[in-house]
Amino acid sequence: MSGKPSAAHRHLDRPAVQRRSESHLPPHESESITSIPVTPGISQGTYGECPSGIRTLRKAQPESQGYFSRQSSFNSVESPFSARIPLRSTPSQHQHGDVALSGTVLSATFTLPQLLRYRKEGKWELDHTYHCSPHLDSLAYLSSEESPWDHTVIAWTGEINYAPDDASPPHQEPQSSIPDSTTTSLGRHVQADDKLTTKDILITNGSKVALEEKLYNDRIRTLPVWLADERDVTDDGIKLKRQSRWRRYAEHDLCALFHYKQHPPTDGSKAGVRWDDYCRVNEAFADRICEVYKPGDIVVVHDHYLMLLPDLLRQRRPGMYIVFSLELPFPTSELVRCLHRREQILKGILGSDLICFQAFHYAQHFANSCTRILGYAANSRWVESPRARVHMSVLPSGINISKITSLAFARSVDKKYAELSKLYKGYKVIIGCDPMDRFGGVEKKLQAFERFLDRNPSWRQKVVLLQITGPSTAEDEDGDNIVYARKVNDLASSINEEYGSLDFTPVQIHTQKLSQDEYFALLRFGDVAINTCVREGMSTTSLEYIACQRDGHGPLIISEFSGTASSLEEAIRINPWDVGQVADQIKNALTMAPEKRKRMHKALYRHVVEENVELCVSSVLQRLVKVLRLREAGQ
Repeated sequence: MSGKPSAAHRHLDRPAVQRRSESHLPPHESESITSIPVTPGISQGTYGECPSGIRTLRKAQPESQGYFSRQSSFNSVESPFSARIPLRSTPSQHQHGDVALSGTVLSATFTLPQLLRYRKEGKWELDHTYHCSPHLDSLAYLSSEESPWDHTVIAWTGEINYAPDDASPPHQEPQSSIPDSTTTSLGRHVQADDKLTTKDILITNGSKVALEEKLYNDRIRTLPVWLADERDVTDDGIKLKRQSRWRRYAEHDLCALFHYKQHPPTDGSKAGVRWDDYCRVNEAFADRICEVYKPGDIVVVHDHYLMLLPDLLRQRRPGMYIVFSLELPFPTSELVRCLHRREQILKGILGSDLICFQAFHYAQHFANSCTRILGYAANSRWVESPRARVHMSVLPSGINISKITSLAFARSVDKKYAELSKLYKGYKVIIGCDPMDRFGGVEKKLQAFERFLDRNPSWRQKVVLLQITGPSTAEDEDGDNIVYARKVNDLASSINEEYGSLDFTPVQIHTQKLSQDEYFALLRFGDVAINTCVREGMSTTSLEYIACQRDGHGPLIISEFSGTASSLEEAIRINPWDVGQVADQIKNALTMAPEKRKRMHKALYRHVVEENVELCVSSVLQRLVKVLRLREAGQ
């Protein structure tokens, strides 16, 4: 019988540590857990060293020992259901040296991991329809029977609007073809149709209770954070107004800057409002976490929406074990210095015990920022804050390889694959999946493809660039994305006019959403995949392309400005600003000998399999325990 708490038991007490075959042991003492290496075939604790000594999952070398030895100004809106979830009693402490773990992980992520629909009759519907989010897959893994940890997600409800009465069933709704970035993607369900947006919506107390019960008993157990002004909380319920305001600072200020985009200066009044809302969001999360936290719990804070949260939690619970994980790129210190609230953001992150980045140079940028802005001693492994030494690790996110393979090679995808094969018979197809903004680098891809056709006349009328575009990475307040899209379309038209014909179009740009089957059929079908981003934390599409090419062995061309590139050493890495180089590498990929293609893909596929989402999640938690042990040992 599974040790997951029953629905009835969850209302009586906060769930205890999950029970498995080794039910008497906590995760850090379970042989079935501690015997699992960071990557298959490599012993525990074997991390490679970057030139500066920072730990990574790659190039492991053996070590002598194994990884394991054997009330604020703004409060989250209180819910009637909250009082009905008594906090669990303090768990028995399992000492690991001087580190006591409870076996519980609390994941703080910006919006719900569930797809949420609210019907006008006050009924809630939850669904899990995503297929390409490593962040969501990591939450699902921690909540699964395969995970040794007891897991709860703390998340904002997201913007709540009424669903249409004639909404399609969940399985009939098209998926976005572009994997959204981490927590940014979690709120995409509320933006499905702008016509459904209401300025004000009243959630009655009864509806709140119903949603919280539904979320708490979901397979990804979730405790929602309700965000509203105090004056909008009444005896009847909670009135939600201008809900997108809670996203504004993270998406307008932080996301833009982290992707090297600076907004023009303003009078500062709007920026002040955005910052105040951002602080209130982080304080609300701190309130909610402290309601359920018990000593020995591990709190994992995700991404740029909650950068103040680690320090807020540290102030309230000094002994809390905290990880901060950033899946966006982190910019150079020169850019961070331009951020008006730079000290608060850096100090907020430094409330953590461990900070995880997608690539080595992001950790370097963070260390440099702490030195130049805060005056703290730092290197690429740690920052010496006044409180304690805060460690950093490069732990790139992985994908759920078994899930992706199952989806990509389903019979329904085989049918779409056959249709593509018929449509593009006799042609080589280069595929790209990128957001339609300058960060995605689509125009650089088109420029390089044009240069390739110009240099190689024999390839004209024989190769097609099939470009799928998705939503912008950051909000488009100043209309830059509209101008950029026009530039891309004009460039595509110019190439088609020069090198196309009545029955042949060399550049095909698709802006419509693809179904899940169409998306995976495309990844399976492409002879070459090319990523020309100019700034990106993680390229989910690149990893999924590798997984989908188990039979075709298509080469991957990836921009060195993607955080994923540093962990895909065998891929063809390019500088998207060097149009001539990219054109040459397109030819290289198209003409590569089958045996070389096979060797390249084998190495890349092994990386994707070995560093999948389960091992990446486990590595984060293992690394935290090692950091805590070092701290207790005075190192």
